[in-house]
Amino acid sequence: MKNLIIFGFFIMALIFAQFAQAQTVDEVINKHIEALGGKENLKKIQNVVMEGSLNFQGTEIALTLTQVNNKLNRQDITAMGMHGFDMMTDKEGWSFMPFQGMQKPEPKTADEVKESQSDLDVAGPLVDYAAKGHQVELLGKEDVDGTECYKIKASLASGKELTFFIDPSSSMIIRTKDKRKMNGQEMEMQTDFSDYKAVEGVKMPFSITQQFGTVLISSIKVNQSIPESAFKHDM
Repeated sequence: MKNLIIFGFFIMALIFAQFAQAQTVDEVINKHIEALGGKENLKKIQNVVMEGSLNFQGTEIALTLTQVNNKLNRQDITAMGMHGFDMMTDKEGWSFMPFQGMQKPEPKTADEVKESQSDLDVAGPLVDYAAKGHQVELLGKEDVDGTECYKIKASLASGKELTFFIDPSSSMIIRTKDKRKMNGQEMEMQTDFSDYKAVEGVKMPFSITQQFGTVLISSIKVNQSIPESAFKHDM
């Protein structure tokens, strides 16, 4: 009988521990959403156009990032007198990188299109994550350049996994990690975000750093008139 009672308390402890963790991860995410500007302001944004630049090994690269909610994620790149792009829609994906010797746009695989659908979500996967079919898990805290950040693993409906690192003091995402295929090989992609500024009531990063360097954003505009040409892969 005593062992049965102890076992019963053990089961209850496990249930309460899981419930507490679920509340904690939601609390962290809700604070993050409020820090960004609130769910209502995020839902008002239907598209985002970012312009910025990157200095890579002495070469100045101009970037334009265009995102239309659930419809388009496009990056236009200009360098050395050449123009390339990488784009994804809700149906297909295309890439044209003349800097890498491409002669014409090439289609992405079905798996790449499926895994990249979360990139079309302007608000991001943490907003209304359950309704979108995503699962999240709080993995405690981890040091990010001297800051003990909340570490949240998100398993997306597409099968893709993302790890978010959220600064407890600002409730902002300062780093993400995920795995992507580049040149036929899978590699871990780390992205750091900083210099958040308010744009139409929503805070957005104006500095984005990856392995190849830091993109400094000079302009962010929302709810613009997006031309039909942005959805096309014609040269």
